[in-house]
Amino acid sequence: LTPHAGIVPYDLNVPFWSDNAHKTRWFSVTNINQTIGFNPTGNWLFPTSSVWIKHFELELTNGVPASRKRLETRFIVRTTTGVYGATYRWGDSLTDATLVPDEGLDETFTMDDGNGLLRNQVWHYPSRTECLICHTPQGGYALGFNTPQLNRNFDYDGATTNQIEALSLAGYFSTAVTNRHLLRSLAHATNHLVSREDRGRSYLDANCVACHQPGGTSQALWDAGLFTPGPQNGIVNGALLSSLGDTNNRV
Repeated sequence: LTPHAGIVPYDLNVPFWSDNAHKTRWFSVTNINQTIGFNPTGNWLFPTSSVWIKHFELELTNGVPASRKRLETRFIVRTTTGVYGATYRWGDSLTDATLVPDEGLDETFTMDDGNGLLRNQVWHYPSRTECLICHTPQGGYALGFNTPQLNRNFDYDGATTNQIEALSLAGYFSTAVTNRHLLRSLAHATNHLVSREDRGRSYLDANCVACHQPGGTSQALWDAGLFTPGPQNGIVNGALLSSLGDTNNRV
């Protein structure tokens, strides 16, 4: 879990919910002659062979960091036509992870919620096909690797810098980003300095927009996108695909 040079850590304003797992993230643009196409409100454009890595760990005793167990490390790789994914399961090893079969895998863990409350939790390691359900062209392929998610500070080995500024200064973008302070940021649910609506919209953008947007894989009519104006997103009193015979039935 110590990356080589050129494999860069990053973090998100509002992490995707993954059954309470703790996640660590890296990316790499493997061809140093290629750059990322920056977009302030839409998906970024990524060069072929770009890689995103996400590592998952789960606290087997809720609230006790020392009980964390390594679960898996996932890779998304940009190709000339899209992306492909691969998942590696750690099992009981701390030194080697094994490629999960094409069809994916389920594993059951006994979770301790405290006060003698034990429960079983099934962890699902995604199949190659399942990776592509969310990692779509409409979702930008690399979910969360966008302006409102990365517009935040990050500690680069003791030097805290805004991630977008750091990537721009390092030459990752095809054009320099000069207006960082005018860019939107997703707001975490615990950030009471912003409105409840902004926090709710941020959660939906982080967790739902890959499918819930025009052209997305969901057939629902509502749009989770942060930049879709409220009256147009169909979330409050929005239309249903089927009203079950009663036009008063709404989202």
